[in-house]
Amino acid sequence: MTVKCPNCQAENPETRKFCRECGAKLLQVCPQCGSENLPGDKFCGECSHDLREAKAAPTIEYSQPQSYTPKFLADKILTARSSIEGERKLVTVLFADVANYTSMSEKLDPEEVHQIMDGCFKVLMDEIHKYEGTIDKFTGDGVMALFGAPVAHEDHAQRACYAALAIQRAIEEYGEKIKKESGVEFKMRVGLNSGPVIVGSIGNDLRMDYTAIGDTTNLASRMETMASPGTILVSRDTHRMARDFFKFKPLGKVRVKGKEEPLEAYELIEAGEVETRIEAAVARGLTRFVGRRREITTLKEAFEKTKSGSGQVVGIVGEAGVGKSRILLELRGMLPKEEDTYLQGRCLHYGGFMAYLPMLDILRSYFDVEEGDREFVIKKKMKEKITQLDEKLEGILLPLHEILSLKVDDEEYLNLDPQKKREKTFEAIRDLLIRASENKPLVLAVEDLHWIDRTSEEFLTYLIGWLANARILLILLYRPEYTHTWGSKSYYSQIWVDQLSTRTSAELVQSILEEGEVVPELRELILRRAGGNPLFVEEFTHTLLENGSIERKDHQYVLSTKASDIQVPDTIQGIIAARMDRLEENLKRTMQVASVIGRDFAYRILQTITQMREELKSYLIDLQGLEFIYEKSLFPELEYVFKHALTQEVAYNSLLLKRRREIHERIGKAIEELYPDRLEEFYESLAFHFKQGESLDKAVDYLIKAGEKSSDRYAVEEAHQFFKQAFDIISSKPEKTKEDDRLLTDLLIEWAYVFYFRGDFKGLTKLLDAHKELAESMDDKARLGMFYGWLGFAMYTRGKARESYEYLSKALKLGEEIGDQKVIGYACTWLTWTCMDLGLFNEAIAFGERAQEVSRSLESDHYLYFKSLNGIAQTYVYLGDKKKVLAAGEALLEYGERHASIRSLVVGHLTMSWVYYMDGDFPSAAECVKRAIEVSADPFYALGGRNFLGIIYTMNGQFQ
Repeated sequence: MTVKCPNCQAENPETRKFCRECGAKLLQVCPQCGSENLPGDKFCGECSHDLREAKAAPTIEYSQPQSYTPKFLADKILTARSSIEGERKLVTVLFADVANYTSMSEKLDPEEVHQIMDGCFKVLMDEIHKYEGTIDKFTGDGVMALFGAPVAHEDHAQRACYAALAIQRAIEEYGEKIKKESGVEFKMRVGLNSGPVIVGSIGNDLRMDYTAIGDTTNLASRMETMASPGTILVSRDTHRMARDFFKFKPLGKVRVKGKEEPLEAYELIEAGEVETRIEAAVARGLTRFVGRRREITTLKEAFEKTKSGSGQVVGIVGEAGVGKSRILLELRGMLPKEEDTYLQGRCLHYGGFMAYLPMLDILRSYFDVEEGDREFVIKKKMKEKITQLDEKLEGILLPLHEILSLKVDDEEYLNLDPQKKREKTFEAIRDLLIRASENKPLVLAVEDLHWIDRTSEEFLTYLIGWLANARILLILLYRPEYTHTWGSKSYYSQIWVDQLSTRTSAELVQSILEEGEVVPELRELILRRAGGNPLFVEEFTHTLLENGSIERKDHQYVLSTKASDIQVPDTIQGIIAARMDRLEENLKRTMQVASVIGRDFAYRILQTITQMREELKSYLIDLQGLEFIYEKSLFPELEYVFKHALTQEVAYNSLLLKRRREIHERIGKAIEELYPDRLEEFYESLAFHFKQGESLDKAVDYLIKAGEKSSDRYAVEEAHQFFKQAFDIISSKPEKTKEDDRLLTDLLIEWAYVFYFRGDFKGLTKLLDAHKELAESMDDKARLGMFYGWLGFAMYTRGKARESYEYLSKALKLGEEIGDQKVIGYACTWLTWTCMDLGLFNEAIAFGERAQEVSRSLESDHYLYFKSLNGIAQTYVYLGDKKKVLAAGEALLEYGERHASIRSLVVGHLTMSWVYYMDGDFPSAAECVKRAIEVSADPFYALGGRNFLGIIYTMNGQFQ
C-alpha cells in the first residue's frame, strides 16, 4: 500500500516517515493525544486511538538537521555509494541562512517560527532542485547545497548563481507574506564559492548520503556570513567562472575570517541572457563514415597488389582520436569476405612485456579457438586446420603449441636453446601465414603498435623481410612517436592520418545530426572548437546534444543558447569525463570497472568481478548505443573494446587509487578462477593486475613466472622487465622475511641469465656485488654456490680475473661439499676462462675437461658443454696447439647442428676462424667470423665476433 504526499502528490510506501520525492514529513498526527504515527498505522501507538475514524491530514514538516534530495538524484546517490566515496569533485557550494534569525525567534512563538521555517525550507528546496543542486544539509536557519555533485556539471557555477537569484526572488515574495502575517522582516543571505571538494557518503541514513568538506566549503560559508540581508556574495573563483553569464558588483578585497590576505568578493546582481539546461543523454548509432577517400584508396591499391602476389606493408599513422581504427574498420567491411582472410591482433597499454601478444590474437582467430575449448580440442583444431592447409606443415605445431601455452611433450624440442625455440617459432608463424596466403590473400592488422612487445616487434620485422613475394597485406596502426626499421622497404607505404579538412568535418557534423539541417552558426561553433580531430568533433557534438545546448526546430538543428554561453571542456578528456558523469550511475560504474581490465575486456571477467548477469548485458548494450564501447568479437569469447583508447584512460583515471586497487585485485582473482588450466597464458596479465592491486606477493610470483616464460622463448627484454619489477617489489619491502631473502636470491640467479643474454655484464656485476651479504647470510650452499659462480663470472667479464678466481673457487668448493653437479659444472666452466686469463693454462684445461664430464650428466644444459669446450679451445690457441683447436671447433659445430644450439654454432665458427688465423689465412678466418656474427643471437657473442673481425682485417691490411 502507498500514501500520497500532500505536498508533491508523490506515491510513497506506508512505512516511510518522509516523502522520497520532496522530503515532506508523512506522519499522521493523532487527534486525541497529538503523537505522530506512520502513514499506514491504523491505531495510535501512544493512546490506541482508531486513526481510521478521522484520518488526519499529514502535517508538512521539515526536520532541520537532515538533508533531502529529489528522486532523480537520490537514486543516483544510493547506487553510487560504493564507487564515489571520497571522490574529488569540482563544485560550487551555496550557503544560505536567515538574516536576524535570533531577533525573529525572540519576537515570535517557537511554533510560529517553526511554521515560517517550514515554508522557507520548501522555497530553498524547490529552487535548488530546479537547477539540479544537491542539498547537503540544513543548518538550523539555512541550508548548504552543492552544484556539480553527484552529477558533474561543467556549468556548476552558473547553476548555483541561478539558484541563488531564484532563492532571493522567492524569499522576497515570501518575506512580504511573513511581514503581513507576523510583522517581522524576513530576508536571507547567500554565499557562493567554487573549487574542489571531497564529496563522500556519511553513515547509513539513506536521506544523508553526501557531504563536502574542505577550504572550498569554508569560504562559501564565510561569503554567506559577510553578505548583507537580501544579497548574494560570491568569491573570486565563482565570479571568474560565471562572469560572462551574470552581472556582478565588485566589492574589492575584503577581510575574511581565517584568511591572512584579503580576498576579492562580488555581489551577484542579476542574470544575463544565458540559460543552459542539462538534459538526459541521447542514444545514437555509429556515425556515418566521411572523408578519408585517399586513405581508403591507398589501402585498396595495396590490397590489389597483394592479390597479384606482391606483399605489402602499410603503416596507418596518426595521433589518438584521428580515426585510424575507423579506417581499418571501413576497409574490413569493403573487402569481399570470400576473397580474403582477415586476421587482427592488438597491443595493450600494459602489454609491452607480454611476448607474442598480438600474434596470439591472430593465431587464435585463425584456428577458431573458442573460449572454454579444452586443450585436446584446441590441438585437434590446429592439426586439422594445418593438415587441410598442407600436410608438410605439421612440423610447425610444436612451437605454436608452446606459445599458445599448450602442453608440449616432445623432450627434444623442450631441450632446445631458448633462442633456437624462438627461431623455430618465428619460422612456424611465417610458414603458416605465407602458406595460408597461397590459397587466398591474407590481410593481417596489428593495432596500437606503439605498445608492442619487443618479441612481436622483432617477429614483424622478420616477417616483413619475407613479404615481397607473398600474398599478405600487413596493416600496422601506430601513433607518431613510434619508430621502426622497415621504412626503406619498397613494398612499405605510410598513410598519415591527419585532422579532417573543414569541409569533411562539416560532413561529419551533419552525419551526426542527420535528422535535421545544421545551421551555419552551429556548424562553425563545432568546427572551431573541435579543431578537425574526428574524436573531438563527435564527442563535442554529442555533448552539445546531451546538455541541451542545441535542439531541433523545424527540421533544423540550432543553438538554444548563445555560442559564448556554452561551457565546453578544453580537452577531449574533459568532454569524456563530463559525458561519463551524466550517465546513469550503473553505466558509469560499469565503464569504470571495465576500464581497469583494459581497453579490450572480456565479458566473463567483467561479469565475474561485478557479480551482475542480465543487467550487465543491458548496461553494455546501452554503452554501445552511446558509442562508448563496441563489440570486438563473439568468439572465442564475447569481448568488448572501448571505442577510443582515451575513453578507457579517462574512465580509469576517474577512479580513486583505493578503488582501482580493489578492482585490479578482483580481476586477478577472476582470471585465476575462470582460467585455472590456462594460467600460463595469463601470467603477464596476472602480474600486472596483482601489482596494481598491491597484492605484492602474488605479483612477484607471477612476475617471476612471466619472466621465466619470456626467457624460455628468448624474449630477453620482456624477461628483463618482468624480473626487474619483481626485484623492485621485493627490495622495497621495509622488513624482509627469510622467505623473501630466498626468493630474492633465486631471482638474482635466474635474472643473471638475462643479463648474460643482453651482454650487460657491468649491470650484472653491480647487482650481484650489492647482494653478496644477502646470499652469504643464507644457510643454503646450493644457492650460495650458484651466486658465487655468477659473481665470479661477472668479475671475469669486468677484467677482474683474480677476484673471479676467488669467487669461482668458493663456488666449486660449495658444490663439492653438497655434490651439486650444476654448481660444480658452472664453476669449472667459468674457471676455465679465468685461469686462461691468469696464464694458468694447465688448470684451465683441467677445469674445462671436468666441466665437459659434468655436461654429459646434464645433457639438457647445452651451455656447460659449449662454453667449457670453447674455453679449452681458446686456451689451446694461446698454447699454439692448432690440431686441438681444430678438433674443438669441429666438435662445437657438430654439437650445435645436432642440438640446434645457436651459441655452440657461433663459438664453433669463431674457433674455426682461429685455426685459419694461426695459419695466416686471414680471408678464410674472416669468412668464419662472418658466419658466427650472422647466426649469433646474443649481443655478447656478436660484439666479440665483430671485434675479432676488425683484428683480422687489420692483420690483413684492410684498414678501411
